[in-house]
Amino acid sequence: MDPEIMRYRSSSCQRGEGTRRRILETAIEVFGTYEYDGASTRMLAERAGVNLPAIQYYFGSKEGLYRAAIEQIIRDIEERMSPVAAHVTARLAETDLDRGGVLDLLHLLLDNFAEFVLSGDQPEARKRLLVRAEADGMNALEPLQASMAENVVGPARALVGRLIGRAPEDQCTGLRTLAILGQVGVFCNRGARQGLGWTEIGGDRVRAVQAIVREHTAAIFAAIGPS
Repeated sequence: MDPEIMRYRSSSCQRGEGTRRRILETAIEVFGTYEYDGASTRMLAERAGVNLPAIQYYFGSKEGLYRAAIEQIIRDIEERMSPVAAHVTARLAETDLDRGGVLDLLHLLLDNFAEFVLSGDQPEARKRLLVRAEADGMNALEPLQASMAENVVGPARALVGRLIGRAPEDQCTGLRTLAILGQVGVFCNRGARQGLGWTEIGGDRVRAVQAIVREHTAAIFAAIGPS
């Protein structure tokens, strides 16, 4: 094939992938802000800087775009959190793992969770979609809920349960787990960041959040001990 044609096709493919990614990122922001019913295809197209047929071309429909946005977040969760979840599961199976080791694993999980939810350009929108996955009944959100349960909440409950001497499925374990994870989620909120004078979050600020969450988590379990 003519090298010039090959270069043209490669360039066109890259532009197409860039457009698709831009629409996806816009969809996460818009669906996170306005929910599914409040987000029109016209709004999505205008904010992504594309024409209406582009959404149909890349995703088929608004529902297809919504599902693709959820699938993108799931891929991001699994890329960041799945290796950590597997490591936690393997370590918890070891017979010589002491309380300090369990707490270290919880810190590791929280560090990676903070990096996942706070890094990037859309922490607040992604958090709203994650929260909505827990609250709404839309079928499209069920895979996101399942991924969070498998890669974040489930491993965290196992660790917290071990630290307080209760089963992972125990209500007290669940309450403490969500409270621990909530320490990270609060920094996704625009109001919280504005209160800190942060217009954006990343780098040193993510590390500062990780450090304070570690400190608070260690203090919590030092105070309560196994029940």
